Amino acid sequence: MKRLFVGLVLLMMSFLSALDSLEVLRQFGTRVGLFRWVGELLIALAAVALFAHSTKLHRRLLFPRRGGHLLAAGIVVYALGAAVATGLVVTALGWFAIEKDSLLAPAPALVAQIVPLPLLFAGQLLLVIGVFRAMTNLVPKSEFDADY
Repeated sequence: MKRLFVGLVLLMMSFLSALDSLEVLRQFGTRVGLFRWVGELLIALAAVALFAHSTKLHRRLLFPRRGGHLLAAGIVVYALGAAVATGLVVTALGWFAIEKDSLLAPAPALVAQIVPLPLLFAGQLLLVIGVFRAMTNLVPKSEFDADY
């Protein structure tokens, strides 16, 4: 359930980041001193929490583990893409490649050439497939209402 929640929040954030109508919120957040994505994160968290609470999602999942591996893989690939996009991977490899003659010396230059867009796309694709597999196995509402 946690992986499904994180996957839905990431997908909602990627959708909200494409909306131009939220530019006012982003500008207000930067004036206050927040990152650009904090407003989108708050909206996505609220929307997914409201959806999960109103549909009683945690009770209606017939097979809670179905799609879990795809969701976990999507979260990892998406996080790796975000780390590459922000330069965290290059910085981390720079800490380990101290000596010029070491085996890891050319690694930061090679990793700096990685384009993050395919990683982000693959992460989103895995998240969509994982969420679809998890959500297609819900108990029907009529059966759920009869039991509860």
